Amino acid sequence: MTAYDFLEHFSCPDCGSDVMKHESDLLCIECNRCFKVYNGICVDFIPKNKTVRKCETDLEERAFKVYGKLFDETFAWKENPKPWGLEVPQYYLKKLKKHKYQIGKLIPHKITKCVDVSTGSGRFSWDLAEKADMCVFCDISVDSVVYLTKRALAEKKSNVIIVRADYASPPFKTEVFDLCLCQDTLIYGYSHETNLLQTLHKITLKNGCAIIDFSNKYHHGFWHKPYTYRYSRKQMNNILQNSGFQIEECLPLYYELSNDLDEVNITSKIAKLVLPPTRYIYKIVK
Repeated sequence: MTAYDFLEHFSCPDCGSDVMKHESDLLCIECNRCFKVYNGICVDFIPKNKTVRKCETDLEERAFKVYGKLFDETFAWKENPKPWGLEVPQYYLKKLKKHKYQIGKLIPHKITKCVDVSTGSGRFSWDLAEKADMCVFCDISVDSVVYLTKRALAEKKSNVIIVRADYASPPFKTEVFDLCLCQDTLIYGYSHETNLLQTLHKITLKNGCAIIDFSNKYHHGFWHKPYTYRYSRKQMNNILQNSGFQIEECLPLYYELSNDLDEVNITSKIAKLVLPPTRYIYKIVK
């Protein structure tokens, strides 16, 4: 599969019109904007203009500056790309393994088309390519999309497409994916979270699902980034209930219990009585 095989599901991130193949790239049939395709499987779908978002706090302002830097970066085929999540301290790997394990409990048995929005290094989603008919990995980061493209080519993945995108202006038509994954991204403030969930709702098929997570307001681990938001369970539920999704399942995630994946040890059971979860992972259905 190549990006050209997915044309019926792409749309221009600027005007929303269809795109067509034009030589080796993609072209919007309405505004004539050209989108570069690399190695047949990677598309740079960054829109012309940044998202306009009102920042009401210093945390939101810092997060928006990070977004602006990633948006403005010129696409370049980097020799050694370093996406988020690729290089982490050794002690943190077990926590991420635990996180992925909990996500796995919520993945549907059958997947036709799935997308990971804000993929990073693909740590949580790369294995979905073995289960789904086709996978789209999206990120705004040049390092991320170059790394993922190189990995897909090296591993000869035939059902993977990589898209550089601003998820506030998704280059997809309505109701495309039966599974949307989005991890460690609903952390930049209420307006950001609301807009991102609107995007997920738009591109998710009717009766399809999304698997997302929030950081817990009452957990104070040192690994929380200084520019990220955390929420109470009540706040999480309110955000999701206003998104158009229905909550199907919610799993607490305890990074402190990463040595016990199924939390069956007596020490884990006791710890859960006093420790707040690090995050909550939700399966939500359209």
